[in-house]
Amino acid sequence: MSRTAVGAATVITVRLAAGGSDRFALDEAARNRGRGRDGWPAEPELTRVVVDRFTDVVGRVVAAGGLDAPARRETEIAVGTLYGMARVGEVMHEQLDEAGPKWLAPEMFVYYSPHSLVSAAAVAHGLGGAATTLLGRDGGTQALLHAVRRLATGQADTVLVGAYEALTPFADAALDRLGVPHHAQFGDVAAVLLGRESTDGGHRMSLARGVTSGRALPEVLDAAGVDPAAVADVRLCGATVAVQQAARAEFAAAFPRARTWVGGASSPAVGPVCALAEAVTPPATAEAEGEDAARAVVIVAGRPGAWDVVLAR
Repeated sequence: MSRTAVGAATVITVRLAAGGSDRFALDEAARNRGRGRDGWPAEPELTRVVVDRFTDVVGRVVAAGGLDAPARRETEIAVGTLYGMARVGEVMHEQLDEAGPKWLAPEMFVYYSPHSLVSAAAVAHGLGGAATTLLGRDGGTQALLHAVRRLATGQADTVLVGAYEALTPFADAALDRLGVPHHAQFGDVAAVLLGRESTDGGHRMSLARGVTSGRALPEVLDAAGVDPAAVADVRLCGATVAVQQAARAEFAAAFPRARTWVGGASSPAVGPVCALAEAVTPPATAEAEGEDAARAVVIVAGRPGAWDVVLAR
């Protein structure tokens, strides 16, 4: 692990040991939500899909990271999400609001809390360290910040950072009104394993907090050991469309070879973790198109004047 002061920002570099992600369609789920009472029986199955997909990704990442049973017992987990498992609450509200008999599968109560999914994955794979769930538009960024803080202070040796999202039609409409970039047609689950710096020549993640402007970026990149010319993928994970546009205007000149300037995930909360996971394990489409799997990826979150910049290489 390394720490470097760059003006008002601090760049901390940790090991990016493994990553994985998955995406699933929500078209049928949206149709069921529009069917009212007739669609209620389908909700438990979708709940299981979200839980099972996330648990599976966590398992793959833990295995790829080479953690044995004792190491897993000490590994912490921090997860970010915007809407969490609020779809369960939506169904409960609909049923209570309608006249007539009420019905809800018992397992739905188990997953009412956004942290329940995190607990299920931790138990399934023997992760015995502290578990944290962070909600909000910057939930994924906050989960990364939390993990880096735990590593930097010596309170943890390995932290699994995850993210999940499965938006409903109600959430879709609400986020449209708020100007929050999102996709409700699909759900995302992702996870990366972070650890202390090692000398094995693997992937690294550098986090720069408090980057005031694009003028400070060259020093940040230099401290992180990233060549601007090697950056082909810039992920904008700002909380609103306006913030994303401001980020592009601020940093575009620093990355002349960047081919993509998108968030690309189902919400800004999962965007940073999805991007890191793809930096470690690029999607099959990228490999088929001959993209360089070792390219640097830059993730921009935060807000104007206090940007959070994450670099993976």
